[in-house]
Amino acid sequence: MSQNPLVSIIIPVYNTEEYLEECLDSLVNQTLEDIEIICINDASTDSSPEILERYAGEDERVKIINNKKGTGPSIARNNGLILANGEYIAFVDSDDKIELDAFEKLYEFSINYDHDVVDFNTVRFNYTGAEWESVLHAKSIKGETFTNTNLISNPELVYDTIICNKFVKKTYLDEHGFKFAEDRLYEDILFTMDVFSKTDSIGIFPEVKYYWRVRDNTKRSITQSVDNLKNLQDRIFVTREIMKIFRSQGFEELFDVLYVKLVEIDILQFINELDIGSEEFRQLMISEVKPFVENLPDKSFNTISDFDKLKYRLFLDEDIDTLKIILHQQRIDTTRQKKSNIKIVKLKKKVKKLKKQNKKLKKELDSSKSSSGWLKKLRR
Repeated sequence: MSQNPLVSIIIPVYNTEEYLEECLDSLVNQTLEDIEIICINDASTDSSPEILERYAGEDERVKIINNKKGTGPSIARNNGLILANGEYIAFVDSDDKIELDAFEKLYEFSINYDHDVVDFNTVRFNYTGAEWESVLHAKSIKGETFTNTNLISNPELVYDTIICNKFVKKTYLDEHGFKFAEDRLYEDILFTMDVFSKTDSIGIFPEVKYYWRVRDNTKRSITQSVDNLKNLQDRIFVTREIMKIFRSQGFEELFDVLYVKLVEIDILQFINELDIGSEEFRQLMISEVKPFVENLPDKSFNTISDFDKLKYRLFLDEDIDTLKIILHQQRIDTTRQKKSNIKIVKLKKKVKKLKKQNKKLKKELDSSKSSSGWLKKLRR
């Protein structure tokens, strides 16, 4: 491995033993070999440290930083940035994976057009093997390649708020001193909007895919647990900070797109948790989120369904009891649909396996019908 690799990949790791090998396999087998893989073990208590040591022993490109106590993904990523020697920086979460030729394609695309940052595609997947389009990236990446754009020309990039599908020039990060907000959830949303807002050199490259895992309900990640009070507190903080960034850059015209995104996704996901959230969670929604929603332009609600508009109306009227009944029924319906989807996936796998077995049996039958086939069977 060279002293200055082409790409540094930064991975915060905390108790992801079930997924970590799949993640690392997608990195050590990249077709672009001149990379470094910086793994920050954030005081994991499972077998993640042993897995990291095994990979580091087999591949010198894997570097491990062991934190004695947990610091969270923000500080972990910031420490990774300090140690990174690559020409470009990428971030991967330790429960996700990426295509094996991703960094070769991203590096060539970035070099050809001298981008500060490249935004690429994202696919959601779960433990059943099902894959589907990310809601965020269906809005921001529509299959079209852009060799040079910016946030104003492509305002839909406001939807693309995760850091793991970004490929960033290190000199650009160093020039502006970008850091992740420490001790905050959703830190990548704030980091991404800051990075996007300060450049006119963004590439959009849908050909490359990052695979973003959805864990099952018993193993949800921190940001999947939106009924958590800190989750809500940090989302409010991050939203305010993003609006400050847009104002400081003179990007007030992006507020309309931001408002629609907040109504469609961010705020709605917290409203959807009001039936199971704590009393403190509900009080914060009423005291902080409700006044914000009340002041949004009417057109911000044009794209949501009538059912979601009803939920907003009940929330604004503080009719939480009726809202809880609706949400409880929605939760039951969603669970039923998920179980049905799992059955469908399992049936598809079973059919695929049976087709494979049938093909094998047919081949053996064809072979046995020939004289040579009979001889082969007699000799066994």
